[in-house]
Amino acid sequence: MSAMQQKSKSINVLLGLIVSAILFTGCTQSTQKQLPEVWSKEKAAAWYAEQPWLAGCNFQPSSAINQVEMWSGETFDAATIDKELGWAEELGFNLMRVYLSSEVWKTDAEGFKKRIDEYLAISSKHGIKTMFVFFDDCWNEETVAGKQPEPKPGVHNSGWVQDPAVSLRKDTVALFPVLEKYVKDIMTAFKDDERVLLWDLYNEPGNSKHGMNSMPLLKNVFKWAREVNPSQPVSAGVWFFKYPELNQFQIENSDVLTYHNYGNMVEHRAWINILKTHDRPMICTEYMARRNNSRFDNIMPMLKANHVGAINWGFVAGKTNTIFAWDEPKPDQKEPELWFHDIYRQDKTPFDVNEVELIKKLTGKTSNVKLMNDADFKGNIDGKDVALYTLKNRRGMIAQITNFGGRIVNLWVSDNDHNMLDVVTGFSSLDAYKNGNEAYFGALIGRYGNRIAKGKFTLDGVEYKLATNNGENHLHGGPKGFHNVVWDARAFKNTKGEDALELKYLSKDGEEGYPGNLSVTVLYTLTNDNELMIEYTATTDKATPVNITHHSFFNLHGFSSGTAKEINSHVMQINAPFYNPTDGGLIPTGEIATVEGTPMDFRTPTAVGERVNQPFGALINGLGYDHNWVLHKHGDKFTEAAVIYEPSNGVQMRVLTDQPAMQFYGGNFFKGKDTGKYGEVYNYRTSFAMETQHFPDSPNQPAFPNTILKPGETYEHICVYKFEIR
Repeated sequence: MSAMQQKSKSINVLLGLIVSAILFTGCTQSTQKQLPEVWSKEKAAAWYAEQPWLAGCNFQPSSAINQVEMWSGETFDAATIDKELGWAEELGFNLMRVYLSSEVWKTDAEGFKKRIDEYLAISSKHGIKTMFVFFDDCWNEETVAGKQPEPKPGVHNSGWVQDPAVSLRKDTVALFPVLEKYVKDIMTAFKDDERVLLWDLYNEPGNSKHGMNSMPLLKNVFKWAREVNPSQPVSAGVWFFKYPELNQFQIENSDVLTYHNYGNMVEHRAWINILKTHDRPMICTEYMARRNNSRFDNIMPMLKANHVGAINWGFVAGKTNTIFAWDEPKPDQKEPELWFHDIYRQDKTPFDVNEVELIKKLTGKTSNVKLMNDADFKGNIDGKDVALYTLKNRRGMIAQITNFGGRIVNLWVSDNDHNMLDVVTGFSSLDAYKNGNEAYFGALIGRYGNRIAKGKFTLDGVEYKLATNNGENHLHGGPKGFHNVVWDARAFKNTKGEDALELKYLSKDGEEGYPGNLSVTVLYTLTNDNELMIEYTATTDKATPVNITHHSFFNLHGFSSGTAKEINSHVMQINAPFYNPTDGGLIPTGEIATVEGTPMDFRTPTAVGERVNQPFGALINGLGYDHNWVLHKHGDKFTEAAVIYEPSNGVQMRVLTDQPAMQFYGGNFFKGKDTGKYGEVYNYRTSFAMETQHFPDSPNQPAFPNTILKPGETYEHICVYKFEIR
């Protein structure tokens, strides 16, 4: 556990290494007298050989601010412990370091031991052993029983307490017999319990300005532990180079060497090399402070390579506030862009999914995410190379996008059982996209999304004839619209460290009948707020209609294998008081009609399938929902267009845009002719699309909002698909 002096671990590490190299090599087993009770090197090695590679974290349930709150009868939270240790099991963690409390023991010794046993039963169920910590010199000086304070906003470990309290340490004659009874009582109860892997007798002796005043308690707790003679090893972790006498005693009297290091890879490796000279098993019982460049990606693989146990600080962000740095309080409690400690939020979304994937890889755990193979998307169309790009965010979302049509191939999100779901339709190869019956899976749409009546419009007195591909009408930019061209692609990380993909395309004058050279840029960004953001810009050298959109088909049940589930159970809300009625060819009549009193009214959450089969004219013409909703807008402000939610798994998608309208399409024309990823058959109403846009057929509808882009102007459009667990 780290307090103010922790900063010195990194700042003074090089000086410390020099000092410690002399110290540590000078206190080897051959030159220093040991207590006879200390395990031999051979016994320690044999014990360690029986263990798997030890990996885990310092564990405090997110509902507890400190050790007292974790263990008190009134606040012991078995449900949260069970849930969070289940997450640890999924990561492949097999060891948790857990702090005990002498204050709780003093007030309720028997109840405390029962709760320890309950905790061990839970941890054992998840295949996790425990390293218990007795004493602690870190953070707040006074420890009291009963109700604990609420966290101070944005303050790291504002409620963590030293054990024993500083005021009690003034009279060691009175204190030590109590602490002796405490240590021996707990250790005797569990000294042969296989669920307990190791006893960590004293956390960071000397911290919080105690210095050498901690030596008497350190010596006594080792004496008391040896008198109990547990079957498990005992240790006390080395943590600070400026206390050589404390370090020497800890090393000489520990069966297994434990240590703390929050430095970078070079500094940490130097510690390992020095401690290796003692020829004892080693466990790093504290590491991982991202701001200090102690991270999972640079430290954890090194620990495994050296067969050193890896116990990071923090697991689920909660009342301890350890996502905030040691000495940099954030009174507004705004989540820092770079977390200091911890892995998960309380809804199990990770700070960085890449860290989670790395941990699982190192512990041998796997994810259910099935990514497409890059090789299956390599090709050349019209002299341009096609490729597949993978975007990931810190909270678990993954998007794979090909520059053929700017298509989103898959989009992985988490459900409320923490399974990853691919929620978009698609195919598993470039050839399948080229030859599929459905032309628009996941694609960019342009120049003009939706329909233009009879494939023609008049602009500045000139009639333009467009390619017709929907009966007599022009649909989604024509047969070779933006969905069927290869875009120039550039993958990069933005200034926030988020994955992004920039696509560029020049639609030449006359392409599909449109006037003007249209230069288009589309930027996909997978944000750390679980948003897939799509930003469109375009310029032209001649007046031309522009209405670019995106055409992923979604199903919040997720796709895996077999036949996709219908979307009728999805609950939807659309922020729209009006819609555009259409004729039998789905061309707007020109009317902007109220949704009031019709099955088109989704202003309150309503299941998609609740009214879809009603004998209502618009539904008859569209064979269900396939209409443009006129959004409730205040100028060009970025607003929420829709929310759609699947009750069976808690997946929720919000659609936000600066556009005046959105097309909701309910998959009415799917006929099971396409078999997509994972062998999924795309049948009737098994997907939906939400296309943010201007109105259909606007070039022929003077009353509709203008869609003509002129030279010197810039077309701009933002759409965000934001995913949440409800």
